[in-house]
Amino acid sequence: MPNTGQILIADDADSLLLPVTDMLRLEGYECNYVPDTNTVIEILKCIKFNLLIADINTVGSRELETIKELSDYTNELSIILIADVPLSEAQIQSMKPLVTACLRKPLSFEELLKYVRCSIKGKLIGT
Repeated sequence: MPNTGQILIADDADSLLLPVTDMLRLEGYECNYVPDTNTVIEILKCIKFNLLIADINTVGSRELETIKELSDYTNELSIILIADVPLSEAQIQSMKPLVTACLRKPLSFEELLKYVRCSIKGKLIGT
């Protein structure tokens, strides 16, 4: 199967995204799952990913500083955020160009997959 992209999935204790990890693997993506922000930062210092899918609670919402910090570790990274409540337009604009989408729970896998494909297109490592 061709390389379709490397995805890092970060989720808090509710593990909503754990099944998504397996479904994306079936679509041909290489996926790594981590439970917290500190792990995300440490992994991104060492390994390049095309996409981070994260529950907004996992990456933290303190002015979304964690999102801005991620840009220090990778230029090729796109981010899809999953949120319980909608973010304001100002919050979304402050995170661009890193954040390519912010999806609401409950999550539709088909909608997520559409954004995954768009986010990764043209950002494959080694192509």
